[in-house]
Amino acid sequence: MRFKNLSLILIFLITYRIGFCENRNRYIKRIKIAENLLEYMLKQPDVGIPLSLIKECYGVIFIRQFKGGFLLAGKGGEGIVIARNRETGEWSPPGFIGSIEVSFGWQIGAQMADLVLLIMNEYGLNMLLNSKIKLGADIGIAAGPVGRNFEGKVAPGVGILAYGKSKGIFGGISLEGGVIFSDEKANEEFYGKKGLKLKDILFKKKVEVPKEAKKLLQLLKDYEEYEIVIEKEGKK
Repeated sequence: MRFKNLSLILIFLITYRIGFCENRNRYIKRIKIAENLLEYMLKQPDVGIPLSLIKECYGVIFIRQFKGGFLLAGKGGEGIVIARNRETGEWSPPGFIGSIEVSFGWQIGAQMADLVLLIMNEYGLNMLLNSKIKLGADIGIAAGPVGRNFEGKVAPGVGILAYGKSKGIFGGISLEGGVIFSDEKANEEFYGKKGLKLKDILFKKKVEVPKEAKKLLQLLKDYEEYEIVIEKEGKK
């Protein structure tokens, strides 16, 4: 009987461990997608994010968005958000977020888009921390200007600037109407802390930067230097 109980405990622990690793790998994949997207965009002159905007933003959202359907189009996605300390220039550990939208209309096809959303004001970041953001309603959103040396100003009323690339047959992705929210289950499971909130990760320093996110944060920190390297390589 004792041997049977021990066997059941071992089976439970092994099953739990496998499930935990699978979930963690899913979350690590989100960080890796963000890292790959940032590297891609920094190397593309036509879609390069201006250095001045990276320095001005309050946070960055990296999200993989899916859209598909016939007549009824559903759009959902998942990703991460990182906050920037505007006094020190330091970036927070990543928090996990999700997005969703359902719309009616004559449409058919499927699409996947990888997006970088710069949060350009404190209001937008606070909304995400406290509840959710409805793009185009709670906060203005616009396609971001490109060019590494762009020095212009963000238009009044625009709280989020969007950059990205897409694949599919919709021929473009609509951002307005989408809702972005904290993925609390992902945050709890990845960091192993029950009740962990987005603000605990981004501002309260209740978790350390995970090793899986260090390369992404280093890319953001070394953005200016990284651009110089790319420009020098382009002249060879």
